[in-house]
Amino acid sequence: MKKALSLLPFALWLAGCMTYTSDPVGTRTDLKAALNAAHETPPTESAGYGVLEARYMLTLQTLEWRLYFGKLSGPVTYAFLQGPDGAGNERVDIVPIHPPFEGNIQRGSATLSEQQAADLLAGKWSVELRTEQFPAGEIRGPLVRR
Repeated sequence: MKKALSLLPFALWLAGCMTYTSDPVGTRTDLKAALNAAHETPPTESAGYGVLEARYMLTLQTLEWRLYFGKLSGPVTYAFLQGPDGAGNERVDIVPIHPPFEGNIQRGSATLSEQQAADLLAGKWSVELRTEQFPAGEIRGPLVRR
C-alpha cells in the first residue's frame, strides 16, 4: 500500500505531461491531404506520393502535422501549406514546412490567424512539395477534414 501511494505523485505528473498541449474534446479537427502528381497544376510525371495528417486545435489556434512522402525525383527543396491570402490570391505560400527533410517523415506546427483557420477548415488549403527537378511543385494535395 505504501509503495502504491508513493507512486501516486509520479502517476499524476505523468498524466499531466501527456495532456498539457491538448484541446478539450470537440475543439479539434482532424485533416488529411493525399499528395500526388495529378493534383499539381499542371500535373507532373512524378511517381512521388505523400500524405499529410493534421490536427487543428481551436482553443490553441494551432495546426500540428505529420508529413510522409516517398518516390520523389530527388530531395525536397521546399514544402509548404498554401491557401488564400485574403487579397484575392487563392494559392499563396501560407505556412512553410521547415527543413531538414531527412528521411521521409516531417513533423511541424504553426499558430494560425482566425482567417487562416477559417480558410483551412473550409477546405481552401493544400500541401505542396518541390524538388530540384520540379521547382514549381512535384506533388500536391488538398487538405480536407477527415
